[in-house]
Amino acid sequence: MLSRIAESLYWIGRYVERAEDTARITDVNYHHTLEMGASPEAQARRRRHWEALITIVGDAPRFFATHDEASEQTVPPYLTFGAENPNSIVSCVARARENARTMRHQIASEMWEVLNRFHLELQRLQDVGETPVASENVHLFYQSIKEFSHLFQGITDSTMPREEGWYFLQAGKFLERAEKTARALDVKYHLLVADRDTGLRTQDSGLSGEPASLSPESLVLSPSDGVPGDWDQWLAVLRSLSAYEAYHKIYRSTVRPRSVIEMLTLSPIFPRSIRFAIGEVDAALARIAGGLRTEDLGLSNEPSPLSSQSLVLSPIQEAERAVGRLHSALTYQRVEEVFAVDLHDYLLDIQTQCYQIGEHIQAQYFAHRILRPEEVIA
Repeated sequence: MLSRIAESLYWIGRYVERAEDTARITDVNYHHTLEMGASPEAQARRRRHWEALITIVGDAPRFFATHDEASEQTVPPYLTFGAENPNSIVSCVARARENARTMRHQIASEMWEVLNRFHLELQRLQDVGETPVASENVHLFYQSIKEFSHLFQGITDSTMPREEGWYFLQAGKFLERAEKTARALDVKYHLLVADRDTGLRTQDSGLSGEPASLSPESLVLSPSDGVPGDWDQWLAVLRSLSAYEAYHKIYRSTVRPRSVIEMLTLSPIFPRSIRFAIGEVDAALARIAGGLRTEDLGLSNEPSPLSSQSLVLSPIQEAERAVGRLHSALTYQRVEEVFAVDLHDYLLDIQTQCYQIGEHIQAQYFAHRILRPEEVIA
């Protein structure tokens, strides 16, 4: 496969996932902040939540260069329709569509149609000024973005042959998902600590007017790990990742910070956990690097597991080495080890490793270089 085609598929996967993740966290944050009240303390708390959201998507410097403050009037439009923001939903969908346009002969027509149709719909809303983020239809609008992503992924699953192109698409999607989950957990944890400290200072000074979610009962620290126990906040984390129902199926208990963190970092079965996503990246790169078994080339109808043992492996390159190391660490870690170190440092290390994996993939598969004789197909 040409590196240009592989790179386009890889970035289509990343951009579509990025648009969905941005829609998820913006929707939940918008409705969560509406319930905080109108007191000065609530206003300050609301501002911290919007600043945290800008930090999660990695656009804080660019945002504050053009905006004085983060609020429900400034952040959602910036993250959704901001032309100056390369990570806005409109920009992500436009870039995914442009990548698909340059290689329409390599993908199913249905994949192109769903990308093109949604891109044109977003452009229409932007051109006529009908921005749903400024109306009562916020939830329905962001729900439509998630449904677009699910539709695109479903069409992709149903139409793409399980060849190199498929695995590049999967590698991009799940690498983006792992990084965004780590970012969301990291920023939310620090936000909870800030809210807890504010609540405790308010109680000490005898002030009133603090939101009900900052009651002493909701700010209790777990004696073993020191994670703030604001139930509403951790519930918002679960909902932003569509993990609420899955959490109760797995743990069958009330929302507990320790269990939420364990599920979103180390669960091998929840599709949006960091471990699961990195495992999918590992499997995709192993297939790309090692080739497919004969039964995967159409000689057998039996499905085969995505494991490195099933492959004829070529020498391991840096991308496979980096993702394999991270996947192994997540596979054999226990939640106690996560809390043995500072949670922020742990999540920051995962984000750094995800960035490095992306750099290795870019250099190994997409960077322009002179081919060796054995790489040239006669």
